[in-house]
Amino acid sequence: MASPARKSRPAAAAPAIHDNAPKPTLDARPDRLDLRDLPYRPPLRSLPGRWPLDSDLKKLLPAYVKAGRILNQGNEGACTGFGLACVTNYLYWLRHLDTPRSKAPPLVSPRMFYELAKLYDEWPGQDYEGSSCRGALKGWHKHGVCSWDLWPYPIDKNNAGVFVRPSPGWDEDATGRPLGVYYRVDKKSVVDIQAAIYEIGAVYVSGSVHDGWGLDATVMPANHGQLPRIKRMARKTGGHAFALVGFNEHGFVVQNSWGRGWGASGFAILGYEDWVTNGTDCWAVALGVPQDLSDLRAAQADAKPAGKTAAKAAPAASGFRVAAGCGLAEVGATLRVEDNPRDDPWPFNHVFAHQPYQPLRTTAAYAHTLVSGNDGQLMSTDFTRARADREGLARELVVERPMGWLKAGGAGKQSKTLKLAVYAHGGLNSENDSIQRIRVLAPYFLANGIYPLFFTWKTGPGETLADMLEDLKHRVIGGGNDDRSAGVLDQLREAAAEAKDRAVEAVGHQFARGVWSEMRENAAGGGVAGHALDLAAHMLRELRDTLAKGGKALEVHLIGHSAGSILLGHLLDRLAGADVVKVASCELHAAACSSGFAVQHYGAAHKAGVLPLQALRLNVLTDANERADGLPSAERDIYGKSLLYLVSRALDDIRKQPLLGMERALMKPDPAWVDDQWAGPPNADVAAWLKLWPGGALLNKVTAPKVRTTKTGDQIDASHGSFDNNIDVMTATLERIRGSAVVAPMEWLDY
Repeated sequence: MASPARKSRPAAAAPAIHDNAPKPTLDARPDRLDLRDLPYRPPLRSLPGRWPLDSDLKKLLPAYVKAGRILNQGNEGACTGFGLACVTNYLYWLRHLDTPRSKAPPLVSPRMFYELAKLYDEWPGQDYEGSSCRGALKGWHKHGVCSWDLWPYPIDKNNAGVFVRPSPGWDEDATGRPLGVYYRVDKKSVVDIQAAIYEIGAVYVSGSVHDGWGLDATVMPANHGQLPRIKRMARKTGGHAFALVGFNEHGFVVQNSWGRGWGASGFAILGYEDWVTNGTDCWAVALGVPQDLSDLRAAQADAKPAGKTAAKAAPAASGFRVAAGCGLAEVGATLRVEDNPRDDPWPFNHVFAHQPYQPLRTTAAYAHTLVSGNDGQLMSTDFTRARADREGLARELVVERPMGWLKAGGAGKQSKTLKLAVYAHGGLNSENDSIQRIRVLAPYFLANGIYPLFFTWKTGPGETLADMLEDLKHRVIGGGNDDRSAGVLDQLREAAAEAKDRAVEAVGHQFARGVWSEMRENAAGGGVAGHALDLAAHMLRELRDTLAKGGKALEVHLIGHSAGSILLGHLLDRLAGADVVKVASCELHAAACSSGFAVQHYGAAHKAGVLPLQALRLNVLTDANERADGLPSAERDIYGKSLLYLVSRALDDIRKQPLLGMERALMKPDPAWVDDQWAGPPNADVAAWLKLWPGGALLNKVTAPKVRTTKTGDQIDASHGSFDNNIDVMTATLERIRGSAVVAPMEWLDY
């Protein structure tokens, strides 16, 4: 262990501190159980009776305090960031003491830690202050941490934290302070925690606090005996994260983040019994090795935007979420393809003949998507922005980034038109699935002179299509995920497939309809003032006007898959009005909206001058392919037809609701099947839509039972979800928007 017995040097100027201010919000959340956590195993060594030694405490504590290393979080519930910053600053200070004639390290940014904690914690939603220790550690592991100077945490006169965005260079600076290893310490083992403190210097903890934490200021301690003790009390006041930097016969030495006016210049003793009763999490962390970015800078300077070197090089820290950790199997697969990044593997492992088609990194994919959550609210995906700055985030993604791409020659040096493809995925998918799809699809658009902007629906826990189907299976056949229930399902499939489907439909209408209804409500909620679709519409107007001032034009093309047609319908409403944004074309794959919805929204957009229906193209499966489809797949189907059949017959408001993406809803009624296919009243919607929409060449039916997904001819079943894997369909989409052949044949869509 680095000894704290060496003399320290003065550090950078300390941040402003308000010592007599009210105490902060106490909202640190316990970490959820995660069996992947690596447990700390203490080394076999004897421990001193007190640590740090009394002599070191007397000698070094005044300099430590004077150097500004006692932080104050104000009254914001930012303790997860401040607690980890306390630990990190302490460890860098110990490294400094152990390195003669070294420069005193700058303070790290608690604001960056806190924003990372909220981005990576395990809790749904974003409308809260509290966060978890694991979230902060995940963020540090993925992004590093920059200095306080580059991303400060100012406090106003009311002791409230003021959000400011980081200064330029924060991302590169953050890579110089990576996290090394981190282990979960058994919170109930006092000896293990003592051993971790003695081995590394400090541990990062959280726990419930009580009235005994309300300590007054005391004199600077000369030894452990002069440290004030937190008196144990029963009434808990909230959750808090902090640092443990020592121990003695009475308890652990706490370094708090409530300013120098708390305890002995920010330090106090927490009794062992108090900790065992109220402690929730304990982590031992170690500093990592800084990265040398010189090769990356050279690659970025010399390589073309989508060149070979740039595709392989890992970027500096990013404000957007980065990829999750990878297993050995995923990393091992990348070794067969030189350009496939080891730290962020592609959804597949192929060699590209046309390198600009190579998948994006995860961070770049987030820069091409607006993520919406409950009620259609725009989710914060860039942690360098305040959570409330949704307008700023929308402006960056919809206006600034496309403008920068056009200016850099992304559409061609002489191009005076920005072709913007707004792509809305279907709902009932996870955010990660959507991001992986964007990683693959976006480069095909970009390389063909089209800037893609995606809408991602952030589905809640248990609300993906797979979750919904599994629940329906259990309700229909009972049992769990065992061989017996699988056998029952096989018997149902073989003996009475149609009866099974009708049973699933009946149960789905009763129990799963709410999931579909909520998804539609979230789409409609996006049009509320200040929500995702409303902000997107405002920014499209701003983008159009900004381009016009420079003598350039905006050309908007809409693409929707499945329930994405519902999202786009509400977007069209927001593009109408006194200041119309014209849409050049719209293409819908297997549209899951009803015929009545299409009349109400797409028909209205035609009348408002937003989207001419002569520019609306529909890609659908034939009815035979719809019936050959299955959920979750045709090979192992819980439901023996397509998702559109399940929506039409079970999940929509009216049983047997005609949907725009079904072949039968785009044909004149046939007496032989109309009564079986649709309910009575919606037949009028089918007739109204057929009267509005020209049809003919605007309707593309996927008639073959298989569709091509790779340049080598690999095929998959023609299913509801296959459209954005279908090379022929996607090539036609790109060429229609581009107005000419693609720059190179599409290669791999087998993600």
